[in-house]
Amino acid sequence: MLVWFVVLGLIATGVGGLVPLAQNLLSRPSLRRIFAFRSGILVAVAFLDLLPEAWKYHPTLAGTGAMGAFLVFYVMQNFTMVDSCTEYLEECHTHLLGWAALAGLFVHSFMDGFNLAVAFTATSQAGLAVGAAMILHKLMDGFTLISLFQQAGYSRTRTLLGLALVAAATPLGCAASAAGLASLGPSLTAVLLGVAGGSFLYLSASEFAPRLHKAFDLPAFVSFGAGVVVFWSLDFLVH
Repeated sequence: MLVWFVVLGLIATGVGGLVPLAQNLLSRPSLRRIFAFRSGILVAVAFLDLLPEAWKYHPTLAGTGAMGAFLVFYVMQNFTMVDSCTEYLEECHTHLLGWAALAGLFVHSFMDGFNLAVAFTATSQAGLAVGAAMILHKLMDGFTLISLFQQAGYSRTRTLLGLALVAAATPLGCAASAAGLASLGPSLTAVLLGVAGGSFLYLSASEFAPRLHKAFDLPAFVSFGAGVVVFWSLDFLVH
């Protein structure tokens, strides 16, 4: 199951990268609502599955992992681009699309794969939800990344190379995580589950919160709530 999600994530990134050839296929309001829905899923996964599971192993270390991941992503995003979707949708002019930005996007994509493997160690429904959210994100990530490269005036070759680099980071992160999870002790398991939960909380907040300060977007707000309710309902039915 985990391998299939990784493969689908790779395909989604590539497909999303081809979408800008039909530039008007997806509007920015539609993208915002899709990502609001994804943010709701990630918040629910973090609070209902990942963090409670991490607390079982070691509460302090779980909290430290979550806080550390949140702070690392916050610091990174202040210096470089971490999420191409947020940069594209909010028309950010702070970060230049260069090698530093690609490095930040690579780290984000690597953590997507890493957290997917971690989520499957928590509960199967958490893994399935994170996998579905990741595929949705990768589809949009490919679209926005290619759009940003085109706006920056990069050639088609450099654009596709950047897309391939970011796409490859997800299976690498998943492989790195899956390779070591089976032999981890409870302390490190608590930290890694906490890191996954903290990452999800930051990414969902960074994608959704800026919109609340710019304009009243009721459909996006409803989409966020729908994401929370959908996962909460699935989690309730499973338990």
